[in-house]
Amino acid sequence: MRVAIPLTGTRGDVQPAVALGLELRRRGHQVRLGAPPNLVGFATRAGLTAQACGPDVQQLYSSEEGQRALAAGSSFRLMQLVGKQMADYADRMNHEVVEVCADADVIVATMLTEDRAHAVSEAMRVPMVSMHGFPSRSNAAYAFPGSLPPQWRAPAAVNRATWAVGENLRRVVFMRYLNRLRRDLGLPRSFASTAAELARDGVPELQIYDPALVPGLPEQWGARRPFVGFLPLERSAREAIGESSADDTELMDWLRQGDPPVYFGFGSMPIRDTHAVLAMVREVCDRLGLRGLVSAGWSDLDAADAETGPRIRVVGPLAHDLVFPLCAAAVHHGGIGTTFETLRAGLPTMVCSVSFDQPLWGAQVERLGVGAHVSFQRLDRERLTEGLRRILLPEVVAQAKGLAAQLQSNSDATARAADIIEAAAR
Repeated sequence: MRVAIPLTGTRGDVQPAVALGLELRRRGHQVRLGAPPNLVGFATRAGLTAQACGPDVQQLYSSEEGQRALAAGSSFRLMQLVGKQMADYADRMNHEVVEVCADADVIVATMLTEDRAHAVSEAMRVPMVSMHGFPSRSNAAYAFPGSLPPQWRAPAAVNRATWAVGENLRRVVFMRYLNRLRRDLGLPRSFASTAAELARDGVPELQIYDPALVPGLPEQWGARRPFVGFLPLERSAREAIGESSADDTELMDWLRQGDPPVYFGFGSMPIRDTHAVLAMVREVCDRLGLRGLVSAGWSDLDAADAETGPRIRVVGPLAHDLVFPLCAAAVHHGGIGTTFETLRAGLPTMVCSVSFDQPLWGAQVERLGVGAHVSFQRLDRERLTEGLRRILLPEVVAQAKGLAAQLQSNSDATARAADIIEAAAR
């Protein structure tokens, strides 16, 4: 079976699809993956055949305009920014998605590529499956990401109204580009939303996050939207892409030689002065008597040159699955990948969210009693201190360990996702 996986976005969007692709390849299928140009190397080092597909979204987010949009914390503003980028890239991406999907027996898309992928699957008359890393369809339990303050518990009607607005905005922003693709594929114009088209055709929508994180949602959706859980990258693939392993004795010795540290990983946060943020982390850790492990994901923070001190260690890429079990807690931006890995390791978690699904996951760790949430815009020394004190309370630590047992029991997520794709192809 030939499987095409067209992708765009950041590493958080690509990595679960790489994990799935490796499982499908292990089963004897041919997998062709399309990834943003900055992540093609990541996918090929992991062991898949990959080619460029879509713009470099990370470059967009790192631009001055992108940093301002991220700092504003508005999903709608970011959607407009991405739409603007797509205006210049739309026809090229249309071509790249078609190229990735050529000769495929089944197409696997994500929320970011399912609109184009569906047009291609319709033209080629091949089945399609989509994967969603956060609630991406209308429901009464949760609002459209970024549309309401995350701490609000809005009535069901209000939640559904936010989805109507959000889905219509997406339809309007991308409709003309999609209809150009449909024209090139010999298909009639469409004015329906992607959600409506996928529902009409019965396309499976895999929820690649754990149902334990979204109480009340699985009951609202039927068999077409199965919750399979997060798709983690296997250990051999992590080592192939350069993440540290148990062989990194210096780091592992540091982790074990004192109290378990707090992990700080700010990922794609719009940090203008990384050294000032590192100074804040150092001061708060000294104030609370904590050790801190800082992931140098920030563009201008060099792990070798960072000013730290005896309590702080700055590192480059590391193996979350090996390092997190040796930590006491975690502070990060709230992407689903890092959120899942910290919670699976039983770590109470403080989410410092920016936009899109991150505020949702921040609100959820609070509601589930396993962490705290603050928007990155409001993060300062006092709020970081208060958040760390809160998540290190014994009752929060115990609740986090209890949730970890539920998440670990769903360890067959990647195999279940592959089963569904094979069934769709048949």
